[in-house]
Amino acid sequence: MEIRSYLKKQKEFIERYIEKFLPSGIPKELFDAMAYSVNAGGKRLRPILVIESAKAVNPKVDIDSFIDIAVSVEFLHTYSLIHDDLPAMDNDDLRRGKPTCHKVFGEAIAILAGDGLQSYTFELISSNKNLSAEKLVKIINSVAHGTGVFGMVGGQAGDILYEKENKFNDLEFIHKHKTAKFIQSCCYIGGLIGDGTEEQLNALKNYGLYIGLAFQIQDDILDEIGDEKKLGKKTRKDKEKNKLTYPKVFGLEKSKKLANEYIQKALDEIKILEAPEILSKLAKFIIDREV
Repeated sequence: MEIRSYLKKQKEFIERYIEKFLPSGIPKELFDAMAYSVNAGGKRLRPILVIESAKAVNPKVDIDSFIDIAVSVEFLHTYSLIHDDLPAMDNDDLRRGKPTCHKVFGEAIAILAGDGLQSYTFELISSNKNLSAEKLVKIINSVAHGTGVFGMVGGQAGDILYEKENKFNDLEFIHKHKTAKFIQSCCYIGGLIGDGTEEQLNALKNYGLYIGLAFQIQDDILDEIGDEKKLGKKTRKDKEKNKLTYPKVFGLEKSKKLANEYIQKALDEIKILEAPEILSKLAKFIIDREV
């Protein structure tokens, strides 16, 4: 199975449900801003990881029973992108080839659109009628941990506070928390939904952490040498802003080597799963991608 065509098919599947679960209401501008950012495109990697991790431990799992949860993590991811693009953060004008949320709707509505998507994520998860209350609590806890002060938010703070540094410890902290912890959470909750064993859940957590680190290293590399038209955003902005990145600390070739090493670690972890094929191909895709 060719992974790019499979991921395209899965993306289209998820986007049908994104349309179903996107909220609407008043003030219309707020909901328009939320929908604008969610519908701006993207790989839909995080919901795909939830689904594929569930299938990796239980190939017969009922996707319809948790598709709302898979979609919800894309809403949470979109919130992070809206806030990341703000003038006080990365101050980006483009995201996926389109004007960023604050450029279209203004800074105040963009902030509130991000806030709205964040809280709606947990409303959507907790409204699921198919999973047990115990399982939903574990899912909410994992997602909140992976995206909060001990995860993505903490990593974003480190990205701002340590940008003048040139130390590996700070760099690893940023990448692990800003990107990898959320991806780790998506893999874990998928395994939880699929009723994975403790050993399988630990393998998925390690897999998620390793591919998350490789994903962010590849992002750093693409910022240095990527094609702006393919990426849909300005490149070399990390260097301009003196951000702490893997190419800055190690150079391009060593960064590529490190990304490959993380992917190999990820592949080693999931050998114990029932059906690891898609997760294996997805891991390799992460460091082969051009966007």
